[in-house]
Amino acid sequence: MGKIHAQQNWVIRVQGNEHPPVHVHVIHPDGKAIVYLNGDVTNSSIPADVLKTAKAWVDANVDIIRAEWARMNNPTTR
Repeated sequence: MGKIHAQQNWVIRVQGNEHPPVHVHVIHPDGKAIVYLNGDVTNSSIPADVLKTAKAWVDANVDIIRAEWARMNNPTTR
């Protein structure tokens, strides 16, 4: 998995061999969330303040996420 951001006790990752649309996984000791670039979220127990911070990071770093998504999910480079 491509870790693209870490803060305190949580990380944001892009996984390979994934389904569209482009999204990231937020991993926290209390659970996980999927944050899509279109703003949709699937949350499994991540604290609201962490999710808010993670979404703000995603919004501010779309180019980094798209580049890592392309690297991790391009079948010609795996």
